[in-house]
Amino acid sequence: MNLGGDLRVYAIQYALRDGVAPAEVFHHATAADTERSMAYYVWLIAGSRGAVLVDTGFDRAIAKRRGREQVLRGDPLDALAALGAPAADLDEIILTHLHFDHCGGLDRFPNALVRLQRREMEFWTGPAASRPSFRRVVEPEDVTGVVVRNLDGRVLWSDGDETLAPGVSVHRVGGHTAGLQVVRVETGRGVVVLASDASHYEDNLTQDRPYSAVDSVSGAHAAFDRLRALAGPDGHIIPGHDPAVMARYPDAAAGLEGVAVELTGGPVRADR
Repeated sequence: MNLGGDLRVYAIQYALRDGVAPAEVFHHATAADTERSMAYYVWLIAGSRGAVLVDTGFDRAIAKRRGREQVLRGDPLDALAALGAPAADLDEIILTHLHFDHCGGLDRFPNALVRLQRREMEFWTGPAASRPSFRRVVEPEDVTGVVVRNLDGRVLWSDGDETLAPGVSVHRVGGHTAGLQVVRVETGRGVVVLASDASHYEDNLTQDRPYSAVDSVSGAHAAFDRLRALAGPDGHIIPGHDPAVMARYPDAAAGLEGVAVELTGGPVRADR
Protein backbone atom coordinates (compact mmCIF):
# COMPACT_ATOMS: atom_id res chain seq x y z
CA MET A 1 0.00 0.00 0.00
CA ASN A 2 2.56 2.63 1.20
CA LEU A 3 0.36 5.48 0.00
CA GLY A 4 2.39 8.49 1.12
CA GLY A 5 1.93 12.17 0.51
CA ASP A 6 -1.33 14.10 0.41
CA LEU A 7 -4.01 11.46 0.05
CA ARG A 8 -6.83 11.87 -2.42
CA VAL A 9 -10.07 9.91 -2.49
CA TYR A 10 -12.25 9.24 -5.52
CA ALA A 11 -15.69 7.75 -6.09
CA ILE A 12 -16.20 5.92 -9.39
CA GLN A 13 -19.80 5.28 -10.44
CA TYR A 14 -20.06 2.16 -12.57
CA ALA A 15 -23.84 1.57 -12.57
CA LEU A 16 -27.09 3.43 -11.92
CA ARG A 17 -30.46 1.79 -11.29
CA ASP A 18 -33.70 3.75 -11.45
CA GLY A 19 -37.06 3.04 -9.87
CA VAL A 20 -35.82 1.71 -6.52
CA ALA A 21 -38.84 1.18 -4.30
CA PRO A 22 -39.07 2.83 -0.86
CA ALA A 23 -39.37 -0.61 0.73
CA GLU A 24 -35.82 -1.32 -0.44
CA VAL A 25 -34.40 2.00 0.70
CA PHE A 26 -35.78 1.92 4.26
CA HIS A 27 -36.29 -0.87 6.76
CA HIS A 28 -39.70 0.62 7.59
CA ALA A 29 -40.84 2.59 4.55
CA THR A 30 -43.84 4.89 4.83
CA ALA A 31 -46.42 6.23 2.40
CA ALA A 32 -44.47 9.49 2.30
CA ASP A 33 -41.35 7.79 0.89
CA THR A 34 -40.85 7.83 -2.87
CA GLU A 35 -38.90 5.92 -5.48
CA ARG A 36 -35.34 6.97 -6.16
CA SER A 37 -32.27 5.94 -8.13
CA MET A 38 -29.42 3.86 -6.74
CA ALA A 39 -25.82 4.44 -7.77
CA TYR A 40 -23.11 1.79 -7.55
CA TYR A 41 -19.55 2.82 -6.73
CA VAL A 42 -16.03 1.68 -6.17
CA TRP A 43 -13.62 4.02 -4.38
CA LEU A 44 -9.94 4.78 -4.89
CA ILE A 45 -7.52 6.14 -2.29
CA ALA A 46 -4.37 7.46 -3.95
CA GLY A 47 -1.10 8.80 -2.59
CA SER A 48 2.29 9.68 -3.99
CA ARG A 49 3.60 6.13 -3.50
CA GLY A 50 0.65 3.94 -4.28
CA ALA A 51 -3.10 3.44 -4.25
CA VAL A 52 -5.68 1.12 -2.72
CA LEU A 53 -9.08 0.22 -4.16
CA VAL A 54 -12.12 -0.04 -1.92
CA ASP A 55 -14.55 -2.64 -3.29
CA THR A 56 -14.67 -3.98 -6.85
CA GLY A 57 -18.35 -3.77 -7.81
CA PHE A 58 -20.10 -6.42 -9.91
CA ASP A 59 -18.94 -7.48 -13.34
CA ARG A 60 -20.88 -7.90 -16.58
CA ALA A 61 -21.44 -11.64 -16.08
CA ILE A 62 -23.21 -11.04 -12.77
CA ALA A 63 -25.11 -8.10 -14.22
CA LYS A 64 -26.43 -10.41 -16.95
CA ARG A 65 -27.34 -13.14 -14.47
CA ARG A 66 -29.24 -10.69 -12.31
CA GLY A 67 -30.88 -8.84 -15.19
CA ARG A 68 -28.94 -5.64 -14.58
CA GLU A 69 -26.90 -5.22 -17.73
CA GLN A 70 -28.91 -2.15 -18.60
CA VAL A 71 -27.77 -0.31 -15.46
CA LEU A 72 -24.05 -0.53 -16.22
CA ARG A 73 -22.48 2.83 -17.03
CA GLY A 74 -18.99 1.70 -17.99
CA ASP A 75 -16.07 -0.36 -16.79
CA PRO A 76 -14.58 1.03 -13.55
CA LEU A 77 -11.18 -0.31 -14.61
CA ASP A 78 -11.10 2.33 -17.34
CA ALA A 79 -11.58 5.08 -14.76
CA LEU A 80 -8.95 3.53 -12.49
CA ALA A 81 -6.45 3.60 -15.33
CA ALA A 82 -7.32 7.21 -16.11
CA LEU A 83 -6.66 8.09 -12.47
CA GLY A 84 -3.23 6.48 -12.60
CA ALA A 85 -4.13 3.21 -10.88
CA PRO A 86 -4.41 0.42 -13.48
CA ALA A 87 -5.90 -2.80 -12.13
CA ALA A 88 -2.66 -4.74 -12.66
CA ASP A 89 -0.72 -2.22 -10.56
CA LEU A 90 -2.94 -2.41 -7.49
CA ASP A 91 -1.41 -4.47 -4.71
CA GLU A 92 -4.26 -4.26 -2.19
CA ILE A 93 -8.05 -4.15 -2.27
CA ILE A 94 -10.24 -3.44 0.74
CA LEU A 95 -13.57 -5.26 0.57
CA THR A 96 -16.13 -3.60 2.81
CA HIS A 97 -18.33 -6.73 2.71
CA LEU A 98 -19.22 -9.66 0.48
CA HIS A 99 -22.50 -8.61 -1.12
CA PHE A 100 -22.38 -9.17 -4.87
CA ASP A 101 -22.22 -5.48 -5.80
CA HIS A 102 -19.08 -4.88 -3.74
CA CYS A 103 -16.77 -7.82 -4.34
CA GLY A 104 -17.21 -9.15 -7.88
CA GLY A 105 -14.56 -9.75 -10.52
CA LEU A 106 -11.58 -10.20 -8.20
CA ASP A 107 -9.78 -12.10 -10.95
CA ARG A 108 -9.44 -8.80 -12.82
CA PHE A 109 -6.96 -7.66 -10.15
CA PRO A 110 -4.31 -10.36 -10.49
CA ASN A 111 -1.66 -8.81 -8.25
CA ALA A 112 -3.79 -7.52 -5.40
CA LEU A 113 -4.09 -8.84 -1.88
CA VAL A 114 -7.61 -8.67 -0.48
CA ARG A 115 -8.40 -7.23 2.94
CA LEU A 116 -11.55 -8.38 4.73
CA GLN A 117 -12.91 -8.52 8.25
CA ARG A 118 -12.70 -12.01 9.78
CA ARG A 119 -16.28 -11.69 11.06
CA GLU A 120 -17.57 -11.13 7.52
CA MET A 121 -16.01 -14.32 6.18
CA GLU A 122 -17.09 -16.31 9.23
CA PHE A 123 -20.69 -15.35 8.57
CA TRP A 124 -20.73 -16.24 4.87
CA THR A 125 -19.14 -19.62 5.51
CA GLY A 126 -21.38 -20.30 8.51
CA PRO A 127 -24.86 -21.75 9.07
CA ALA A 128 -26.94 -18.58 8.59
CA ALA A 129 -25.66 -17.71 5.12
CA SER A 130 -28.07 -20.06 3.34
CA ARG A 131 -31.17 -18.31 4.68
CA PRO A 132 -33.03 -16.73 1.74
CA SER A 133 -32.84 -13.17 3.08
CA PHE A 134 -29.04 -13.44 3.17
CA ARG A 135 -28.37 -15.82 0.29
CA ARG A 136 -30.00 -13.57 -2.31
CA VAL A 137 -27.40 -10.82 -1.96
CA VAL A 138 -24.25 -12.89 -2.57
CA GLU A 139 -22.79 -14.84 -5.46
CA PRO A 140 -21.08 -18.17 -4.68
CA GLU A 141 -18.04 -17.46 -6.85
CA ASP A 142 -17.40 -14.21 -4.98
CA VAL A 143 -17.22 -16.03 -1.65
CA THR A 144 -15.23 -18.97 -3.01
CA GLY A 145 -12.93 -16.54 -4.81
CA VAL A 146 -11.91 -15.12 -1.44
CA VAL A 147 -11.48 -18.67 -0.10
CA VAL A 148 -9.13 -19.53 -2.97
CA ARG A 149 -7.12 -16.36 -2.41
CA ASN A 150 -6.88 -17.19 1.26
CA LEU A 151 -5.53 -20.66 0.46
CA ASP A 152 -2.94 -18.93 -1.70
CA GLY A 153 -1.98 -16.62 1.19
CA ARG A 154 -3.44 -13.57 -0.53
CA VAL A 155 -6.02 -12.40 2.03
CA LEU A 156 -5.23 -9.88 4.75
CA TRP A 157 -7.52 -10.33 7.74
CA SER A 158 -8.65 -7.51 10.00
CA ASP A 159 -10.45 -8.07 13.28
CA GLY A 160 -12.08 -4.82 14.30
CA ASP A 161 -10.30 -1.51 13.80
CA GLU A 162 -6.90 -1.35 12.15
CA THR A 163 -4.59 1.34 10.80
CA LEU A 164 -3.29 0.23 7.41
CA ALA A 165 -1.06 3.18 6.55
CA PRO A 166 -0.63 6.74 7.80
CA GLY A 167 -4.05 8.33 7.41
CA VAL A 168 -5.88 5.18 6.31
CA SER A 169 -7.79 2.91 8.68
CA VAL A 170 -10.59 0.34 8.57
CA HIS A 171 -13.32 0.00 11.19
CA ARG A 172 -15.74 -2.88 11.65
CA VAL A 173 -19.22 -1.45 12.19
CA GLY A 174 -21.54 -4.35 11.27
CA GLY A 175 -25.27 -3.73 11.02
CA HIS A 176 -25.84 -4.17 7.31
CA THR A 177 -23.71 -7.33 7.33
CA ALA A 178 -22.05 -9.10 10.22
CA GLY A 179 -18.56 -7.88 9.38
CA LEU A 180 -19.16 -4.71 7.37
CA GLN A 181 -16.17 -2.39 7.55
CA VAL A 182 -15.87 1.28 6.66
CA VAL A 183 -12.74 3.18 5.66
CA ARG A 184 -11.50 6.40 7.23
CA VAL A 185 -9.02 8.60 5.34
CA GLU A 186 -7.25 11.62 6.81
CA THR A 187 -6.32 14.05 4.05
CA GLY A 188 -4.93 17.55 3.80
CA ARG A 189 -8.48 18.65 3.05
CA GLY A 190 -10.14 16.93 5.98
CA VAL A 191 -11.44 13.50 6.97
CA VAL A 192 -13.33 11.33 4.48
CA VAL A 193 -15.26 8.30 5.75
CA LEU A 194 -16.28 5.82 3.06
CA ALA A 195 -19.47 4.48 4.62
CA SER A 196 -20.17 1.85 1.98
CA ASP A 197 -23.44 0.18 3.00
CA ALA A 198 -23.37 1.39 6.59
CA SER A 199 -25.48 4.13 5.00
CA HIS A 200 -26.70 3.55 1.46
CA TYR A 201 -28.13 7.06 1.16
CA GLU A 202 -27.53 10.21 3.14
CA ASP A 203 -31.20 9.97 4.19
CA ASN A 204 -30.54 6.65 5.93
CA LEU A 205 -28.05 8.40 8.18
CA THR A 206 -29.69 11.79 8.67
CA GLN A 207 -33.15 10.30 9.26
CA ASP A 208 -31.76 7.48 11.44
CA ARG A 209 -33.52 4.89 9.26
CA PRO A 210 -31.56 1.76 8.28
CA TYR A 211 -31.66 0.22 4.83
CA SER A 212 -34.01 -2.72 4.29
CA ALA A 213 -31.32 -5.45 4.16
CA VAL A 214 -29.73 -5.75 7.59
CA ASP A 215 -27.97 -8.34 9.68
CA SER A 216 -28.98 -6.38 12.79
CA VAL A 217 -31.28 -3.37 13.00
CA SER A 218 -29.77 -2.21 16.29
CA GLY A 219 -26.35 -2.79 14.78
CA ALA A 220 -27.26 -0.57 11.82
CA HIS A 221 -28.21 2.23 14.20
CA ALA A 222 -24.95 1.77 16.09
CA ALA A 223 -23.10 1.96 12.76
CA PHE A 224 -24.67 5.39 12.15
CA ASP A 225 -23.25 6.57 15.47
CA ARG A 226 -19.84 5.16 14.61
CA LEU A 227 -19.80 6.93 11.23
CA ARG A 228 -20.42 10.27 12.93
CA ALA A 229 -17.71 9.61 15.51
CA LEU A 230 -15.18 8.62 12.84
CA ALA A 231 -15.92 11.71 10.73
CA GLY A 232 -15.96 14.21 13.56
CA PRO A 233 -17.70 17.55 13.23
CA ASP A 234 -16.03 18.59 9.98
CA GLY A 235 -15.47 15.30 8.15
CA HIS A 236 -17.30 13.98 5.11
CA ILE A 237 -19.36 10.79 5.35
CA ILE A 238 -19.79 9.33 1.86
CA PRO A 239 -22.90 7.12 1.53
CA GLY A 240 -22.46 3.94 -0.46
CA HIS A 241 -25.20 4.22 -3.08
CA ASP A 242 -26.41 7.82 -3.17
CA PRO A 243 -26.43 9.34 -6.69
CA ALA A 244 -26.19 12.80 -5.08
CA VAL A 245 -22.48 12.17 -4.46
CA MET A 246 -21.82 12.71 -8.17
CA ALA A 247 -23.40 16.17 -8.05
CA ARG A 248 -21.93 17.28 -4.74
CA TYR A 249 -18.26 16.73 -5.52
CA PRO A 250 -16.06 17.93 -8.41
CA ASP A 251 -15.16 15.80 -11.40
CA ALA A 252 -12.03 13.76 -10.77
CA ALA A 253 -10.40 14.64 -14.08
CA ALA A 254 -11.14 15.79 -17.60
CA GLY A 255 -12.82 12.99 -19.51
CA LEU A 256 -14.33 11.46 -16.34
CA GLU A 257 -17.34 13.75 -16.11
CA GLY A 258 -20.30 11.79 -14.76
CA VAL A 259 -18.02 8.84 -14.02
CA ALA A 260 -15.67 9.81 -11.17
CA VAL A 261 -15.56 12.60 -8.60
CA GLU A 262 -12.87 13.63 -6.13
CA LEU A 263 -14.16 13.40 -2.57
CA THR A 264 -11.19 15.36 -1.27
CA GLY A 265 -11.96 18.24 -3.59
CA GLY A 266 -14.61 19.68 -1.27
CA PRO A 267 -18.34 19.59 -2.06
CA VAL A 268 -19.50 21.79 -4.89
CA ARG A 269 -22.98 22.11 -3.40
CA ALA A 270 -23.56 23.78 -0.06
CA ASP A 271 -26.24 21.33 1.11
CA ARG A 272 -23.68 18.72 2.12
